[in-house]
Amino acid sequence: MKRTEKLCWLLAALCLLLGTLMRFVYTAVRFTGFLFWCAAVTLALFALLTRWKERYRGALWARRVLLAMLAAGFALFAVLECRVLSWSRTDYETDVSAVIVLGAGVNGRTPSLSLRTRLDAALDYIQDKPEVPIVVSGSQGRGEDISEARCMYEWLTARGVPPERIILEEQADNTRENIGYSLALLSERGIDAGDGIAVVSGGYHLCRASMYMPGNMVPVAARMPARYLPLEVNYYIREAFGIAAELFF
Repeated sequence: MKRTEKLCWLLAALCLLLGTLMRFVYTAVRFTGFLFWCAAVTLALFALLTRWKERYRGALWARRVLLAMLAAGFALFAVLECRVLSWSRTDYETDVSAVIVLGAGVNGRTPSLSLRTRLDAALDYIQDKPEVPIVVSGSQGRGEDISEARCMYEWLTARGVPPERIILEEQADNTRENIGYSLALLSERGIDAGDGIAVVSGGYHLCRASMYMPGNMVPVAARMPARYLPLEVNYYIREAFGIAAELFF
C-alpha cells in the first residue's frame, strides 16, 4: 500500500470517528459531524482511486476531477465564509429608526441559549436609544409553550423595557419571513425599509438576514460565551452551507 493511500485511509478513519462522536455524543455540533462523514467518504474514494490509477486510466482522470471539485468547493466555502464573517459585527455608530430582534428556540417559556444571547445583545444595544421601537419576531414552534416573539417580549419587559416600545411579530417561521413581516409592521408605523434599521441576531446569522433586507441594515451581532466556542464555530460553518443552498436552490 502506497504512502498516500495509507494516509488517506487513516484520515478517513479519523474523520469517521470524529463525525460519529459529533453526531451521536456531542450532538450540538452534529452538522460538523455530518461534514466529517462526508470527508471520510471522500478520502476513502481518493484512496481507492490512488490504488486503481495505474491499472485503470479512468481512475487517474476521476481522481483529477475529484481534486478539481474539492478545490472549487473549498474556494466557494472560503468566499461565503468571509461574507458571513464580514457581517458578524455590531455597528454602534449608525443612527437607526427601529430595531428588529430575530427569534430562536424557546424551551417551554424560557429563552434558549441562542435566543438569550440575542436578547442580551439587544438589551445592550438599545440602552442609549430610548425612543426607538423594537420588533421581536418569531412564531411558536415544536416544544415551545409560547411564540418566540412573546418570549422575547416577556424577557425584555421584565428587564425594564417599556411594553409600548415593543412590537410583536408572531407569524414568521424563517429568516425571510422574519424580515418581511417585521418591515410590514414598521411600515404601518411610518418607518420605511430605506431607513436605518438594526437587526439583532447571532453573528453567524446576520449575513443571511442581509439577503432579505431591502434597505439599510445595521448589524448587531450576538455572541455566545467563550465556553460555547465549538458550538458557535459549528454555526458559522453551517451558515456558509445554508447560504450556498439559498443561492443555488
